[in-house]
Formats: sequence, C-alpha cells, structure tokens
Amino acid sequence: MRIRVPITPLVNKIHTPSKVILLALFVAAFLAPLPYVLIAPSTPDDVLGKLITIENVPTFQDRAKDKNLKSRLFITSVLVTNPNSYISGGEILLNWISGDTAVLPHDSIFPPQKTEAEVTAENTADMKNSQHDATAASLNYLGYNLKSVVEITDVKSESDAFKKLQKGDQIIAVDGIAITKTTDIRDVLKNKKVGDLAAIKIARDNLTLQIKLMANSADAPVVGIFVTNSYDFPISIKFNLERTGGPSGGLIFSLGIIEKLTPEDLIHGRKIAGTGTIDAAGNVGPIGGINEKLIGAAKAGATIFLAPAANCVDLTHIPKGLLVIPVETLKAAVSALKSENPATISGCK
Repeated sequence: MRIRVPITPLVNKIHTPSKVILLALFVAAFLAPLPYVLIAPSTPDDVLGKLITIENVPTFQDRAKDKNLKSRLFITSVLVTNPNSYISGGEILLNWISGDTAVLPHDSIFPPQKTEAEVTAENTADMKNSQHDATAASLNYLGYNLKSVVEITDVKSESDAFKKLQKGDQIIAVDGIAITKTTDIRDVLKNKKVGDLAAIKIARDNLTLQIKLMANSADAPVVGIFVTNSYDFPISIKFNLERTGGPSGGLIFSLGIIEKLTPEDLIHGRKIAGTGTIDAAGNVGPIGGINEKLIGAAKAGATIFLAPAANCVDLTHIPKGLLVIPVETLKAAVSALKSENPATISGCK
C-alpha cells in the first residue's frame, strides 16, 4: 500500500524574516551594477544629404540640392553605453530579452588600460582617417592620381614623443623605411619591443628623432601618437557627421562621394545601407556590431546591405526583406549596385 504524503511548498517553509532577506538579495542582484556594456542599433544617416558636402564642382545625386531625390544611401552605426554608465542586472536582462541589443563584457569594448578620454580620442582619429581614406579611395576609383603623407594629429602626454613630435608633423620614415600610409608605421614596429628606440624622421627641418616606444592597451610597442593619412585632394569634400567615431563608415562614405560626383545613378531610388572600413586602395575591412547595424538598416527601410566579406562569420540573424551582399573592395560594391539583379550575387556562406 502506497501512502501519499502531502508536500508543502518550499516557500511556505521559509519564515517571514528569511523571505524578506531573500527578496532583498534578489532586488540587490537585479539592481547591482555589472561590468557589461550595451550595444544597440542606431538610426542610420543618409550620406546623399548634407553629411557629405562637395564644393566647386558639379554634383549629381545630391539630396541637399534635389529635395525630391528618393534614393537613400545609409551609413549605419551603433549606440554604445558610456564606459562609466550604471548598467544593472535587470537592465541587462531586459535588453537581452529584447533581442535587438548585444550585451558584451565591459573590458572587451573599453580596455581597462585606457581612459575614457583616450578611447574617445582614438575613435575620433579613426573617424577622421576613415574620411580621408574614403575620399582617397573614391577619387582613386574615379581616376585621380593622389599622393599622401602621414601626419600627426595628436601626441600622448605620457609618451617619450611628447614635446619632441608635434601635431601637424609629417612622418617621412621610421628606422629608415619610407612611410606613405599610417599602417606602414605599425608594420615597421611589429618586430620591436616596448622600450626600444625608433628613429622617426619628420619633414619639419628634416629632423630625425629617437623615440622610446611605449606599450599600448595590447602591450604592443607604439610611438604614442595619433596619425592620419593626409592628401592634397583636388576637390573639396567635407563630412558633417557629429558624435560618431570609429572607422566603419569608410565604404559608405566612398560610395556617397562616387554617387555625387558621377552622373550615373547607382542607387536608382532604392534604400541601400552598409558598413565597412576602407583604405586608399579601396579594400574593405571588417567592423564590429554588424548584427545591430543590420537591424538599424532594416528599420530604416533598407532592402540591400553591403557588408565586409570578413564579417560573414559574425552574422547571427538577417532581418526579413534585407539582402546582405558581402564585398571585399570598393569596386565590388559599385558592381553590386550596378547589377540588374542583386539577388543573384553570391551571399555570405
């Protein structure tokens, strides 16, 4: 014979004071600040409007001049919480449930070795570089013959370069190797160690200065300067994008310039979005926040999204109605826009 023993719910066995303590602990855990950051989709901006201003030459698909222009070419971005923001456990849970927001460890976005000011300065420098490189890439694509110099935009006060190198100095060579673009400096220094000396030759008085290398956030040897690729452009092109940093707008900046400078209409009244870094040669590189940028593009009504081919492995979900076309070069991106049937272009695999 089986005897049924009534089971009393566990909650009824907990005394009232204990319930209060458990509730307090739960609330504390829910509200406690945690070392995470939130990355959410931002509203895309149309580069065919006032974001890109071209002066003293005829422009074509330019919404600043043609208010009836239906075409849209969106530069996408993400919203990232401030490194010092209070992010509670409850906020993380709610954003995770929403599906539109990524939750990442704080240190993966804001290295602990860097201050907020340093992160902002680097993002600003990256944005400026991307605009210079996008202009160079588009003008190179259009047949202009350009030459560049590497120019210092800022010097870290804690570096050995401080008060030796100056903002505006043009770097000619490092350790006797000619420097023509910013990435050349990294290539020269990659075999050096922190504390080693590097011979920096600059255009000012044809000086060569010995600079002791410092460590960056990844403990790699660096000079301690911010640099940009500076060009003597034959056309005045200005960018009017505030409160946005990083290099990921390069591809769309380039396409926007090409669209405005040539009579051929690449967009044809469509809503196109995209992302990707670019160098002066037109090579497209990977970026962060690709999934959030897809969401932002879809919400803005985009039907085609140009993405760096290297980001294909990062895609977790493609919004319905959005065709993602992977590209490796500016030329490939232009060809995709010219295609009569973009859906036939090989997508991410």
